[in-house]
Amino acid sequence: MTELITQLNQAQQLIYTKSNLRRAFQDFDDTEISAIYLRDDLVIVVRTDGSEQTYNRQLVKAAYQQFTFRLKDFFSYLGPNFRGPSIWRNNSYIMFKGWHYSHKLGHLSQAAQMQRTWADKFIHISDQTKLVQLLQSDQTDLGHLVAPDGFQEADMAIDFDAPESESDTKDKSVQKPKANPYCSCGSFQRQLNNLSEFQAEIEGYKPWCIHLTWMQRYRELLVKRAEARSQCRGQVAEQAVAWWYAPPEGTSDEGRFLVLYTKQGSMAPLKAWRTYKPKEIFTQHHVWDLFDNMLDNGFIPFPGTALPQLSNAWKTPAKNM
Repeated sequence: MTELITQLNQAQQLIYTKSNLRRAFQDFDDTEISAIYLRDDLVIVVRTDGSEQTYNRQLVKAAYQQFTFRLKDFFSYLGPNFRGPSIWRNNSYIMFKGWHYSHKLGHLSQAAQMQRTWADKFIHISDQTKLVQLLQSDQTDLGHLVAPDGFQEADMAIDFDAPESESDTKDKSVQKPKANPYCSCGSFQRQLNNLSEFQAEIEGYKPWCIHLTWMQRYRELLVKRAEARSQCRGQVAEQAVAWWYAPPEGTSDEGRFLVLYTKQGSMAPLKAWRTYKPKEIFTQHHVWDLFDNMLDNGFIPFPGTALPQLSNAWKTPAKNM
């Protein structure tokens, strides 16, 4: 067998990193490394003392994909007042970074204040390049532009003088090819700009990122909520859940998520609500699953701040948490 040591290209430099080696192999020592090379199906790590260690190349690629496609917590990409992604143009959305929920004083940060200022004004920007610059500059860092279904292309012209087929009589529109998902973030753009190299490493590879994963999960949740709501009598939710979120305090990375529930409708008085599993502590990392469980059992979730009769509910149960 001929052994070949190659210089890493741009895609390989992003895949075969110390971080991804550590993710693939829990006992990997990421110190005292002088070089990383590829040899056949192996990743070769050269130590500063000249020794070499070999690692399975496929496992490192899998670790890269798992990390790049991972799902972040529910509050990671919500804007002011739990605002989800906002429609922009051409089937794309403004996705905020969750500065308001990063820590207890996150809402006072410059980025959070700018989000509140710009939240309803992005639609007035028609130039995509200028929009992305505003969203992602070092001075703003507000969020990203995402198009989970690809940008909407201009309608294709129809030749009404062309011979008419059976399918044409059913539908005069011209089928357009499915557009590719898009995100303006650096990770997605690096994959897009080096796509051929990524596809040489991972067959059939398509650019993706954590923002598209989150967006996909968020849309699934909205659809699930709408379906559950449509099954309610008169679309009035008799089984309802109210939730609140307190971002992390100090150096803690754990926020607090509080859930109340009732079977007397979302406008039921405070005395008709009960704390869900009062002895358990829920954080931002439980939220996706909690929402799924609520909806699977016919309970419709509402932000507690949207229910005026529960305005002081957070303070009441929080004393016993």
